[in-house]
Amino acid sequence: MTLVTAFLNTCKRLPGKTAVIDQNGEITFDELWREATQYAGRLSSANVSKHVGILLHNCKEFVAAFYGILMTGKTPVPLNYLLSPAQLAFVIQNADINTIFTNNLFKPHVANEAANVFLVEENNSATAVACQAKDIKQENDEELAALLYTSGTSANPKGVMLTHKNFLSNLDGCATAFKFTEKDVLLGVLPLFHTYALTTNLILPMCKGATAVYLARFSGPKVVEMIEKLKITSMFAIPSMYRVLLRTLESVKNDLSTLRLCTSGGELLPGDVLQAFNKTFPVPLTEGYGLTESTAIVSVNLPEKCRAGSIGPPLKNLQVKIVGDEGTDLRPNDVGEIWVKGPNVMKGYYKLPAETAETITPDGWLKTGDYGKLDEDGFLWITGRKKELIIISGENVSPNEIEHVISGHEKVFEVAVVGVADKVRGETPKAFIALREQAVCSEEEMREYCTQRLPHYKVPRYFEFLKELPHGPTGKVLKRALKRQ
Repeated sequence: MTLVTAFLNTCKRLPGKTAVIDQNGEITFDELWREATQYAGRLSSANVSKHVGILLHNCKEFVAAFYGILMTGKTPVPLNYLLSPAQLAFVIQNADINTIFTNNLFKPHVANEAANVFLVEENNSATAVACQAKDIKQENDEELAALLYTSGTSANPKGVMLTHKNFLSNLDGCATAFKFTEKDVLLGVLPLFHTYALTTNLILPMCKGATAVYLARFSGPKVVEMIEKLKITSMFAIPSMYRVLLRTLESVKNDLSTLRLCTSGGELLPGDVLQAFNKTFPVPLTEGYGLTESTAIVSVNLPEKCRAGSIGPPLKNLQVKIVGDEGTDLRPNDVGEIWVKGPNVMKGYYKLPAETAETITPDGWLKTGDYGKLDEDGFLWITGRKKELIIISGENVSPNEIEHVISGHEKVFEVAVVGVADKVRGETPKAFIALREQAVCSEEEMREYCTQRLPHYKVPRYFEFLKELPHGPTGKVLKRALKRQ
């Protein structure tokens, strides 16, 4: 089984069912298959490298291009349109891309970077030749299905090699956990160049026969409007998006009763967002955890199996363990690095064998770089990034603990805590805070609030109030940018 055969099986089983709805209309599975073969045909008529880029917003053309590339035995490389020009050029060069599917909007960004720039606006022209069924290549499940580049907020992005087997194993785990079927209508608000979105918002619905509704740009009012209008059943998003939706619903009222699944990932879910969501929405918000190197999702809470504050039990078809600094397996509730093993673990980093060897052990365990614990019931808890720990007088302090406290203040909209140099203690916490609209708060008020709720050494020495916090391409707060600031 490969992603192409899984998609073909869906198209044969549900040819007339709506596959994708985007800002330009809708398309059935049968029509989407034919459009994908046209993309494959365009590749067959040109001198194309092994890796083919896709530079598009969320739309049906992205889906058709993704499967069309796979049909020719090539590897799709979803390109992050939010990268700087220099980083985008680096990715194209590093991935050895000479062909890119894009549109008129993005063409100027890559016109000088690739020999072949195919515009999706021209795919339905009379000259578009479909790839014949006999020419569709069926790779084995160990072949690459995508080359995904990490966001690279402080250095050049790294290419993560993911196979058909990686995606299909994660698909199987997700579909089972989420009880996802062809009856679902999924709202895709995350950019498809990110593994979380590619797995849950494209591959999952296309393989299961669900309808995917895509928004090119996230908008709170538009999201709640689409939930009501198209009877959305499921949505995967990041905490900052849910925070915006909560603010939207303070001024508008929409029928959200069709929702059955809302999952948060990408970064830790603040407790205030979780509480406010569960009071406002008709379905509880569940939190999951994953990373590009593990093909998206590792663990997830579900309405029937949920423990607030945790990131849920691991998916059934993979293993998770907690490892100490000495490399020993830790007991339940002991904090250490999270390691993952299973068919979802990446093949490696592209052109980076040393980094691959540092990240994946000889017996197949992926070192995530995240700190956490497994409780006695098998729920996974994350305490922070290994690289983000603040070391205060020799004590490891997780910024997440401090952020959780500050986010509970009624005037705080969003917060990020980083470690800054301190001559006496080595490091000390600094909190960057974005307040709610029209709220006013002093540094003294916030310090007193923290003093009542945190040990004295964890209370930030510095507070800085910003109009808004910087966010990266996937919506995460850019802590490294704050630290440089």
